[in-house]
Amino acid sequence: MKVKIVKNITMRSQLCLPLSLLFLACGVLTSAQNAEEIRVVVKEGSPLTVECSLRVEHRAEWRLGGRPVPADMRVLGETASGGRLTAKLHASSARQHHAGVYTCSEQPVQRVRVLVEPAPQTSSPDSSTIAPVTEPTQELVNYEALKYIVGRPFNLNCTLAVPLDSFEIVWKKNSVPLGEVAGLKERYELQNKGLTFQIKGRSNEDDYGNYTCGLKNQTGHIKAWMVTGNVHAKMTKDANVVEGQNIKITCKLIGKPYSEVTWKYKKDELDNGTDVSAVLGSRVQLEKNEQGLDNTVLVLQNAERADAGLYQCSPAGGTPADVTLRVKGVYDALWPFLGICAEVVVLCAVILFYEKRRTKPELDDSDTDNHDQKKS
Repeated sequence: MKVKIVKNITMRSQLCLPLSLLFLACGVLTSAQNAEEIRVVVKEGSPLTVECSLRVEHRAEWRLGGRPVPADMRVLGETASGGRLTAKLHASSARQHHAGVYTCSEQPVQRVRVLVEPAPQTSSPDSSTIAPVTEPTQELVNYEALKYIVGRPFNLNCTLAVPLDSFEIVWKKNSVPLGEVAGLKERYELQNKGLTFQIKGRSNEDDYGNYTCGLKNQTGHIKAWMVTGNVHAKMTKDANVVEGQNIKITCKLIGKPYSEVTWKYKKDELDNGTDVSAVLGSRVQLEKNEQGLDNTVLVLQNAERADAGLYQCSPAGGTPADVTLRVKGVYDALWPFLGICAEVVVLCAVILFYEKRRTKPELDDSDTDNHDQKKS
């Protein structure tokens, strides 16, 4: 009997192993095919336009091989069609540093692979016929990371190791001159002969992006910043729910580009926290908020007394926020009501007792007066 059982177990394991490998291969293939890849071939020197589709709730955030796009590429905006957005990126003259894989969102549904074919050289170039290059190549640009707090001003200092008296300083955001950026009109000023860029008043989320300063019609002299908002979560401090009911806790992110959100459950402020799914199981669901961000709304179903505690919304690389959840019993509101009723009953009883004690002497006095009048 034992031999048969061992044989059955061996046969089942032999069958399960190929099936598990098949499912694993299918899963890997499916995840690899989630993002469609499109190829664009362009000759060097020709205009280049990169088009990428993304979901409506996402905002276009262009990357070339995971890094910022070249400074000489210009964002043309987004157009909506068929429930999707189409983002466009343009370069007036394709160069070799434009080649690579472009993505337009953190969760891409489409990738664009650009191939730049070398231009045929018919003759050796003459230095006297070469037009001045107005934008440096990507290899000459080193982006300095800068984080700013939304709502507070920030400034950028253009320090170039060249004499500036005979040159004009050109400032750009995402390869667009500052004067043409609609969101910056009348909100910035250039100080110190154009070497200092400063946001006037309160900054906003859309001020993030790639900023550059350089010399007009000069190459190799440029300073660049990758400016991003200091992402932090915002929630109400307290939330209440009656035992057995459902509750939604919404987490709002401030500071772009937005990052991925995770939720933790903590018994108290000293606790490091545990993933909510591990604590609450299938009773918790994560949804999108009004910003269209995934996992920013925590839905707790059929709340229990043990669910009370601190819930933390934590954006990746940002500042988290906590909310204190209190779970009230179904009859918790009844006990204060019964206590008030008891106080009213006791008060009425005292008043009645006092009134009876006060009216009895008055009746005795009136009987005495009547008796004296009859004698007289």
